[in-house]
Amino acid sequence: MKENLSMFAYTQMIVFFSLSAAFYAVILWIFAIMPLWIIPGVTALRPGNAIPIVTSLLWGPAATWGTAVGNLIGFDILGGALTIGSIGGFIGNWIYGLLPYYTWHKMFKEEPDCKSFASLIRFEATALLNSSACGMTISLWTEAIGFVPFAILSIIITFNNFIHEAILGPILMVLFYDRVKKLGWLWTDVMPEYSLTCESPSKRTVLGYLLVWVGFVIGNFVTLAVAIGLTGAYFSPLYGAHVPGNPFAGMPVVASGLFFVIIGIVGLAMMEYGGQWRKVEE
Repeated sequence: MKENLSMFAYTQMIVFFSLSAAFYAVILWIFAIMPLWIIPGVTALRPGNAIPIVTSLLWGPAATWGTAVGNLIGFDILGGALTIGSIGGFIGNWIYGLLPYYTWHKMFKEEPDCKSFASLIRFEATALLNSSACGMTISLWTEAIGFVPFAILSIIITFNNFIHEAILGPILMVLFYDRVKKLGWLWTDVMPEYSLTCESPSKRTVLGYLLVWVGFVIGNFVTLAVAIGLTGAYFSPLYGAHVPGNPFAGMPVVASGLFFVIIGIVGLAMMEYGGQWRKVEE
């Protein structure tokens, strides 16, 4: 993931970062001021959630930072949702912008144009992965600080993100991928030491990818089951760390979430050191 730091040495990557942050911020702000709140001041309907997976697959690490900054500006600051929960929001959206390009260029040989069945299926799987990781990360933070219960927020963020990504994302990729590629504006055009796709991932990379799924998808739903079990499946906001006089009641949720997050991080580390794939010059 060192490209997320080295990208700042490239002027064009900084431009891509600015554009991805601006696109995301503007669309989030528009829908935040309407407003279409699900939990007022915390989360709302966000069609703009389709933007990060597209900018990530096009502009790579520029979208990692662009997604985090765009959400902070467009939703938290301008949209009126700036709270202590925004710390988790920044981290969760950073991951939301990271996972699409990062897993794709390490694992898949198809281009992310969504024009073939294989490309579309991989796109939808990637959408589920990064939606779940984002939802889990933010909700685990809000649970740990006693702000919003994990069971409520995880379901909302995960499915709110995935539905918009799964429906609008492929349309945007079909519209923009070929045009961006033709202009030479893919992130791997600017950082040619990296490849947009991978012909043959190493065994370590494949294992790491599976661990990322265990950590951020299976782990999200296991932790959700733990949280629901603590509430008797009623989704009451008064449970866990939110129960008066019982500040440690939410610890099983946090412990479960952290356990799986560590698994996911180990998976990312294995993918990072599973091998590098460079462009093949024709």
